[in-house]
Amino acid sequence: MEKRILTGLFLLLLSVAVSAQSKKQIKEMKIKSCTETTVLYADGKETATFKSAFMTFDKDGNTTEEIQYNQDGSVKRRETAKYAGKNKTEEVVDSRGDKDIEGNKTNYRKTTYKYNANGDKTEETDYDAAGNVVKRTTYAYNKSGDKQFEVIYDGSGKLVKKIVYGYDGKGLRISKSTYGPGDVLLKMVKYTYGY
Repeated sequence: MEKRILTGLFLLLLSVAVSAQSKKQIKEMKIKSCTETTVLYADGKETATFKSAFMTFDKDGNTTEEIQYNQDGSVKRRETAKYAGKNKTEEVVDSRGDKDIEGNKTNYRKTTYKYNANGDKTEETDYDAAGNVVKRTTYAYNKSGDKQFEVIYDGSGKLVKKIVYGYDGKGLRISKSTYGPGDVLLKMVKYTYGY
């Protein structure tokens, strides 16, 4: 238990010490795509590795497409976005097999967002068709506006999981660690970039 706490504190300090990837960096470095690879763990041992997402970006650093994959490689969710100045239009297509945080097929009818003074998303709340809160996610950023943490709660306000981000020396996101109750590592996602 003490080892898990020390590991969590180390990751916390590491993510605070390094700056994060930003839309500006994607634009300046002319990054066109990002592939997300997920590594699953059980009892502290690696059990599976698979491509879990692929994102493309336009010349301004906006995400134009995000495809999420199931472990078997089938498409779980495809989201495309079109930009006209600061306006954004999204189209989301969920395929069979897309599940919510409790493993149920998703049926969200509404999502609301809150932002800080810098325009960073600080909260996202999903509602079901009856208007009940299904999931609430809060976000924390460093002084540069780069995401460091996500904390996800179920509809009753119970903590479901915590996500901590890691970055390389250039400030590009290189990992996303997901912890369950008791700070148990559930999975780690690693990122590679194509230029």
